[in-house]
Amino acid sequence: MKIKHCMLALTAVCTILAAPLTGWAAPAAPDVTAEAAYMVNANTGEALYTKHADEEIYPGSTTKIMTCVLGLEMGKDKLNQPIKITNDSLNLTDASVLGLYPGDQVTLRNAMTGMMLVSGCDAAVDVAETVAPTQADFVKAMNTKAAALGMTHTHFANPHGLPDPDHYSSARDLAKIAVYAMNLPEFRSMVSRSTYEMPYINGSTKHCVSTNKFLTSGFAGANGIKTGTTNAGGACLVASATQDGNTLIAVVLKSDDRFGDARKLLKYGFDQFPKENVYITRDVLLQQEADKQAVQTAQTAQTAQTAQAANNQAAPASAVISSQHITPTAAATQKTA
Repeated sequence: MKIKHCMLALTAVCTILAAPLTGWAAPAAPDVTAEAAYMVNANTGEALYTKHADEEIYPGSTTKIMTCVLGLEMGKDKLNQPIKITNDSLNLTDASVLGLYPGDQVTLRNAMTGMMLVSGCDAAVDVAETVAPTQADFVKAMNTKAAALGMTHTHFANPHGLPDPDHYSSARDLAKIAVYAMNLPEFRSMVSRSTYEMPYINGSTKHCVSTNKFLTSGFAGANGIKTGTTNAGGACLVASATQDGNTLIAVVLKSDDRFGDARKLLKYGFDQFPKENVYITRDVLLQQEADKQAVQTAQTAQTAQTAQAANNQAAPASAVISSQHITPTAAATQKTA
């Protein structure tokens, strides 16, 4: 009997564990306006969404993700030193700029932070020529790093991302450098800011506002990364968010609604994770089933004990009654005999 009840309880628990979770279903992949898109789980490397992910497209200022990474790595001993302001950066035209001029004293770290917010092409050139002998040497380092990260559909021609026939990347490749970059604490801190008061060494500041409106969109856990906009490559965005310890990175290139596309992709990605309360519900079901089985087992045991006690009490009474009926008969028999 006990074995039977144990088997029934085990079967019930296994059924609950194997059953699909009530009220949860895998979400449908969203439609996005971007010509190319890619989303990855930065924790595991798992691709969660692909759309023309290897198409080679002008990346615009998303290029500065690589520029910032190398600025941090190649310039690690210069981060608190003034950035070098060069003639090359002053000669840029038709480009977004941070607005650094000869005589300005800003540390490399602070200039890179400002660069990532306002997408300063002038600062990108200055970063390159501060941490490398020449801009050409820096670009060579960019391509070397890209190859090391497996960015097989990428080639850089400059540190800022202004259009060049030999400057291109893909959604998948930009996700690769983004995953790498977001593992650098200094980088994460820079790109998670929606505003920044960039300090000059003389004590003055410059107010910087991020071009990445995804950060202030209200999306839970939004924490990066970089926009890019050119006539050739359209509107681009590398976006990231972290929820419950999971970081997802979405890349959209040539998008008609880059912030909307990013929100759709990241929501789709996070919706693929069963929510914590689903596990709580499962635990509750398991506990309820265990409690139910315990009660049933206790009731069964009590019933068995009651029946046994009744049997034990009934046996002596029968014996007495039997003796009372048998004794006169036996006596009569003895008299007859």
